[in-house]
Amino acid sequence: MRRIIMSLFILLSLSCKEKHIANTKQGQTTYNNNSIDIPTIKVSKEKFTQIDDLHFKHSVGGNPIEEETLVSFKYDADFLEIKFECRNNPRLNQNYYTKDNSSIFTQEVFELFISNGKEARENYLEIQLNPNNALFLGKVTNRYKSDHHYALELIDTRTSGIKHNVEKDVKNNIWKGYLKLPLKLLQYPDPTPNHIYRLNMFRVISNVDHTDKKWSSDMSNSTFGCWNSTMSNAPQFHVPDYFGILILD
Repeated sequence: MRRIIMSLFILLSLSCKEKHIANTKQGQTTYNNNSIDIPTIKVSKEKFTQIDDLHFKHSVGGNPIEEETLVSFKYDADFLEIKFECRNNPRLNQNYYTKDNSSIFTQEVFELFISNGKEARENYLEIQLNPNNALFLGKVTNRYKSDHHYALELIDTRTSGIKHNVEKDVKNNIWKGYLKLPLKLLQYPDPTPNHIYRLNMFRVISNVDHTDKKWSSDMSNSTFGCWNSTMSNAPQFHVPDYFGILILD
């Protein structure tokens, strides 16, 4: 999305503190949707369920990335809880954004896109956490099925009800994150309570050292990993047809 600034994508940012709107021009991104493999996670109540594969997939091509990512879920009557461990991350201290709803997506980050219901939707939530415990939260409109209009409405992280924290282990090149998401927040875009969601997870990993604190990730300096690859011809996360399925068992 916004972090991938190249000729295939157009980024438009209006007042980062209040509103961020981006146009990814989905129509300019090609991917093979004839044989989409949709993974499923069944999450237990009260007990964390760990995803099977430690290796996310490259956004382009779909091969496993080298770096390991451990993710676990659990839920109760009110919350979905997510624990993740981003391993093989030697540059975790070269991320400089510390404020919520700032441009954390341009550097290293863990992302979660989720929508209520079993169908791939043109509206979904985007939730991001970076190694400095900065949170990014918004409602995405991505009309990839029609006119390819893209827009993002930021959500006030202070009133969202989300609880989160981050732990850094610089010696072992690991950072760990925790998200506690209100199920009421996840009833988007369909307000009807539902135990089935469409979801994908992503990770941006820097491959080079940075001296400029405003560095931005791109194909030349970063790896773009997806739980389920979006199979795009350039790094692209916003492909709802490739979102997996999350079932609250």
